[in-house]
Amino acid sequence: MNGTGKTHRWRTVLLAAVASGAALVTTAPLASADVHALYGPSYIGSNSGGANLRTCPNTGCSVIAYNPNGTLVTMQCWTDTQWVYPPASDYASPRWFRIATPRGTGYTHSSLVENQTSVGHC
Repeated sequence: MNGTGKTHRWRTVLLAAVASGAALVTTAPLASADVHALYGPSYIGSNSGGANLRTCPNTGCSVIAYNPNGTLVTMQCWTDTQWVYPPASDYASPRWFRIATPRGTGYTHSSLVENQTSVGHC
C-alpha cells in the first residue's frame, strides 16, 4: 500500500479517537495544517518555530515554557500592552493572548497564535 493510504487510515483513527474523547498523546509535532484539520481551534504557529509562554504580556516577563509550532492552545482573553515587532514576532502588534497550553497558562504575543478564536478582554 502506498503512503497515502496509510496516512488516510491513520488520520481516520485519530479523528475517531478525538471524537470519542479518548486521550491522544503524540511525541512528534504535527504540521500546522494537520493540527488544524484534526483539532480545529487555536495553535502556535510562528516563523521561528514556536513561542514563549510568559508570566505577563511583555517580553521582559519570565518565560514559563516554550511551545513549539503545532501546540494546541485554548485562548482565554486578550490585552493590548507592549508592542512587539518582527523579527521577535510574525507581525507588529500590541496584542497579547492569555492562553492555556499543555505546558501551562500564561501570555503569548498574538502574532504567534494561529486560527485565533473570539475571546473577551482580560
